[in-house]
Amino acid sequence: MPQNFLITAASGNIGRELLPLLQPLEGARVILPTSNASRLEKVLPPPIDGSAEFIIEEGSIRDPSWLQQQLVKYEVDTVFLCLTGQDELFTTMNILDCLARSKVVKHLVYISACVDFTTPKGVQELLSHCSAGHILVKIITEQKLLYGNFPYTWTILRPTLFFSNDLRTKRSMLGANVYSEPLGEMGVSRVAPSDIALAVKNSMVNNEKWANKHVCVGTKQIYKGSEIAELWSKAIGKEIKMLPITEEGFESFEKRIVPFTGPEQGRELRLMVESFASRKLEMTSEEYKDQVELLGKEPECYETWIQKVGASWQE
Repeated sequence: MPQNFLITAASGNIGRELLPLLQPLEGARVILPTSNASRLEKVLPPPIDGSAEFIIEEGSIRDPSWLQQQLVKYEVDTVFLCLTGQDELFTTMNILDCLARSKVVKHLVYISACVDFTTPKGVQELLSHCSAGHILVKIITEQKLLYGNFPYTWTILRPTLFFSNDLRTKRSMLGANVYSEPLGEMGVSRVAPSDIALAVKNSMVNNEKWANKHVCVGTKQIYKGSEIAELWSKAIGKEIKMLPITEEGFESFEKRIVPFTGPEQGRELRLMVESFASRKLEMTSEEYKDQVELLGKEPECYETWIQKVGASWQE
C-alpha cells in the first residue's frame, strides 16, 4: 500500500541521501516542509516515471498549527524527524503533539544519538560526561516517546559520529597538518550519512517490523584520535597531528569553529568533543547485529571513505 511520508531537514546531510532512496517507491508521496523552497528544489532528484511524488511545502515546522495542517492535508502516515538547534526541545515536543492531534500519523522515525537514554544507568553516565544541550535534549524526547502514550509507533535511530564531520578539518589538515577537532583517545564509532538514510528509509517502509525499537547506526570498530590522524596522514601523504585534549586544544577548536556556527553552537560542539575525551562512543555486538539487519548490509567502511576523500583532495 503506498505511503505518505513527511521528511524534515530534507536538504541536510541525511535528507540529501534519503530522497534518492525514496524516489523508487512508486505511488508514495513525500512531503517536504521547508523554509526555503528554492534551496530544496536544487537537491531534489530528477523526476522519473513511476517514482514517488515529491511535494514541497514552504513554511516552518516550528509552527505547530501549520505543520498539523500539512499532516492532515496529505494524510501523512509516516514522519521522519531530524532536528537540532537552540529551540530543539520546544519544537520537538510540539511536533510530537502535532503528530498525535493529526489522527493520521501511524509511525515516527526519530534521529537521536548513540547513547542509552532509556535506563537510569545510561542517563546518569551521559550526564556525568556531557553538557552539550543538543545531546541532552534526546533524554527528554526518548523518555516522552517511551511513556507518552502516543497513538503512533516509533523507531529511534542512534547514529554515531558522522564521517562527514572530518570535512570540517580539511583546510586545517591541508594547511597546518592538524586535525582540528580534539577527539581524544577513548575511541569513537563513525557513521556514513548514507547509512543513516538507509536506516531511515527501511524503518519507514517496514515500520511494523521496527516499531518501538532503538537501533544504533555506525561502525563496529571505534577509532582513537591518534588512529584517525594516522588514517588521514596515509590518505593525503603528509603527517597529520590531532589537536590535543587539553584546555588549549579545546579552546583552539572552539575559536576556529565559532565564525561558522556562532558562539552558542561553537560552545555546544566543544562540549560534545570534550565528552569524547572521557567516554567511548560505541555500540554493543547485539546493537551492531540489529543495525546490519535493518540496513540489509554491513555499514560503510570509514577507512575506505578516508582513502577516497584523501585521494580527491590530492587531485
